[in-house]
Amino acid sequence: MMAAEYEVREATPGDAAEVYALACELAGAVGDAPPEEEAVRGRLGELLRETGARVFVAEVGGEVAGVVSLWIKPDLAHGDAVVEVPMLAVSEDHRRNGVGKLLMSRVREVAAEHDASLIELVATRSNVAARDFYKSLGFVEADVVSLEFVGDVENPPEET
Repeated sequence: MMAAEYEVREATPGDAAEVYALACELAGAVGDAPPEEEAVRGRLGELLRETGARVFVAEVGGEVAGVVSLWIKPDLAHGDAVVEVPMLAVSEDHRRNGVGKLLMSRVREVAAEHDASLIELVATRSNVAARDFYKSLGFVEADVVSLEFVGDVENPPEET
């Protein structure tokens, strides 16, 4: 199939099962545990109601082939906006058909609509396919985060 055959639209609550399946594929690709279906369903509903978030799906013949979620974040330090893309996933059956590129085109449109100066993407070092894909679209790896700090909410690090 060609990218022209795919349609990008706003996600709906009815897409939850397909978004969950894509989230599971993504988790498997990066070595994470699969998410809980109800958690994905609940978060999708929250994002669809959130004015600073957008979720788009690409579909062909009524089948969801890919999903992208984004946050439009006001950037106080620079006085503009940044668009963050925490999730982009394309079904294995639809990869290399232009679906990811089509979804990222929609992200770029949203960024332009909000006068965003940057689009931030996250890919683990081990996810070479994602890193190569983003580079093919003209994104560059920025070595601006020297160390990422994470803490477990359930079991936070102890203060010293």
